[in-house]
Amino acid sequence: MTNRWLLPENISDVLPSEAFKVEYLRGTLLGVFKSYGYQLTIPPMLEYLESLLTAGGSDMNLQIFKLIDQLSGRTLGLRTDMTTQIARIDAHILNQTGVSRLCYAGTTLQTKVVPGIFSREQLQIGVEIYGHSGIEADIEILSLMLDALNCANVGTITLDLSHAGILKAILENVEMSAEDVQSLHVALQAKNKKLLTNLCANWSEEKFKTLHSLLDLSGEAFSVIARAREALPNTSIFNEAINALEQFCQIIHLIRPQTQLNIDLADLDGFQYHTGLMCAAYVDNYPVAIARGGRYDQVGSAFGRDRAATGFSLDLFALSNVSKLDFALKAISAPWDNRQDLRDAISELRKSGEVVIQHFSDESHSQSIYEFDRKLILEENQWKVVSV
Repeated sequence: MTNRWLLPENISDVLPSEAFKVEYLRGTLLGVFKSYGYQLTIPPMLEYLESLLTAGGSDMNLQIFKLIDQLSGRTLGLRTDMTTQIARIDAHILNQTGVSRLCYAGTTLQTKVVPGIFSREQLQIGVEIYGHSGIEADIEILSLMLDALNCANVGTITLDLSHAGILKAILENVEMSAEDVQSLHVALQAKNKKLLTNLCANWSEEKFKTLHSLLDLSGEAFSVIARAREALPNTSIFNEAINALEQFCQIIHLIRPQTQLNIDLADLDGFQYHTGLMCAAYVDNYPVAIARGGRYDQVGSAFGRDRAATGFSLDLFALSNVSKLDFALKAISAPWDNRQDLRDAISELRKSGEVVIQHFSDESHSQSIYEFDRKLILEENQWKVVSV
């Protein structure tokens, strides 16, 4: 007989101490987003499958939990990512002509564990700008990403930058199956020269040389930019991509000088739907990127509205694990009594933001995430808070 308390593999409860941290971070980050003028949206947990698949391709199809809608008979999917949903809202619900700044926070589910992430459930939070194609929007998104991470006190942040346009320019006029393109991406990520050579056996020498050069174009940002100008073809597409990276790095270095800037032109995670600048934020003692963002101008095209778009997102569960914030919960201990003056005193303390817990007579051995550093006592017929 199956134990009813068991959960599915790679699905877990969030217990009180962790839940408090996650909820505190959620509220803090939404407050940061609000300070920049972002408007909160809450998309549904499930949608028609074809709507969720507009930007992800076959990989996302494999990651989506599917079920049949008993009302319509159509296939529904549980979202694995919220970016597509926000694009749908911008395109058809808000339908604004100017710039839209939107933020969101919600649960996402995946059928398989993503490498480096140990749960199939994430609490995704992020922001999107629609309607502005200039680098100013990319700068705002990355500034907001850094502010959000700094509010969580994650320590030193390293930004790894890339540009989706570089690989797309290399693949132009190259006939490759979707599977081979995915393998090519894996080979670049792993710096696997042998696999790369096998995949590109029929390429021209010049095109293969350009692709192969990406493996060595990683490191400190401005050094990579200088080397990329020498290694990549002198064409408008490559020059525009390198110029965009250089301008972006110059501005981020000016406004956030404490941030380490790296470029890895072979790190193209998500290049299939990204169209420009790409960014991943890394922190100490976490094996994968803590936050990812970039430009994906075509994300709304499937909804009939091809708007410029850029944004970033992160998982609040992961952020909670790396946050160095002090989450000590202080509380006031109070006796259990029906006296009106005691109830009034407790009510006033709670209104002021204090946590007050009235202990039952048999509660001496109960466990709590709260630390009782004060107590409420009756002194000279008045209830007073005193230190423990």
